[in-house]
Amino acid sequence: MTIDNPLWTSSPHHRARIRQRWRVVGGITAVVAFALAVTAGAVVALDRSLTRVDVEGLGDGGAETDSAPGASSEAPEDNGGTAAGESGSADLEAELNVDATPITVLVLGSDTREVLTPQERRDLGTGMAWGERTEVVALGRLDAAAGELRMVNIPRDSVVPLCDGTRGRINSAYAIGESSDVGGMTCVVQTVSAWSGVAIDHAVKVDFRGFLDIVDAIGGIELYIEEPLRDENANLDLEPGCQVLDGGDALAFARARHLDDDFGRISRQQRLLVEMREQARENGVFSNPVRTLRFAEAVASSLEVDSSLTLNRIRQLVMDHRRTLQEPLDARTVPGTPDTSGEAWLLRPDEEAAAELFTWLVQGDDGLDEPGDGTGAEAGGDEDTDAGTAGAGGNAGGDGTVGAAEDEPPVGSRPQRCD
Repeated sequence: MTIDNPLWTSSPHHRARIRQRWRVVGGITAVVAFALAVTAGAVVALDRSLTRVDVEGLGDGGAETDSAPGASSEAPEDNGGTAAGESGSADLEAELNVDATPITVLVLGSDTREVLTPQERRDLGTGMAWGERTEVVALGRLDAAAGELRMVNIPRDSVVPLCDGTRGRINSAYAIGESSDVGGMTCVVQTVSAWSGVAIDHAVKVDFRGFLDIVDAIGGIELYIEEPLRDENANLDLEPGCQVLDGGDALAFARARHLDDDFGRISRQQRLLVEMREQARENGVFSNPVRTLRFAEAVASSLEVDSSLTLNRIRQLVMDHRRTLQEPLDARTVPGTPDTSGEAWLLRPDEEAAAELFTWLVQGDDGLDEPGDGTGAEAGGDEDTDAGTAGAGGNAGGDGTVGAAEDEPPVGSRPQRCD
């Protein structure tokens, strides 16, 4: 009788080695299966951590009117999100897709204090203000074929046509939408899109809590302060020199407006965006898987996004625009003229300058006859850094407008890394 099974024909030592080999293979299989399960669970958890809201008016530019200062943008291609349950095959190592459709993202910063505890409100110096306003309103443009990341900030007190047909401060649009059946984010999208003439593809909102979590997930922001920065109203107290801002200090830096005015505050917020990105890169957030996951979870759970921004859609955008997100930031601000004729401080936007800025946002400098002619705030970053440019603007121009380009950037707004 012939026995073909080598386990029985080989020596005991050989059979032991084969059994050991199978145990190793089985162990590796178990580890791989466990890793896949953990990864799948992390993806599901991350996807569920996103707070999504239905937003109308995305991708169609909103209702365009003859009074809209911005040039009507080209009809956008379909940028619909992938359903949360569908599988994605986004390969982050794929070649850069320079033909990816450029997108415009509306970025909102909420001033709601309801996300903070009473003790946190005291520690952070925010006080308690009822209701919710979008103190940050900005349009960001992701264009894989461009050499920069473009952004236009709209000052919170800018008086524009709102979604309900009235005219008022742009930061009141969210509350108007919330008090009706329109929806807060929808009202802001419709307001900004109709006034600017720019089609908005996605919308995101971050509040104080989210901002704190994002900064702490990075590990703080190290930056150089040239002179003392103090604003009791924002609980800001920074000495000159190199220092690391935690979430509370960074929030105070972003909120401070009594150092100069709202235009100065916008410029410092633009600087923070530059510094945060540099800090994340220096801390290995994008190279260390654990830190990347922690950072992604913090960002995802800290944002409110439109319902089409599923996890797979986010992965697609990262794949298409990962290099764009690391390009120098060119951030500019819509200038305007202060209106103090009433009880409230208002800002009348420079409609002509706004139209040129919105054209620049979509088309870049090629869309302007004379780029850099003072229509926006543009100040160079430190030449010794890779921080790019951050918007300036803040002092009154010769014609009484504020937010126009100037020789000196507002206090604390120039990106400068520590040695």
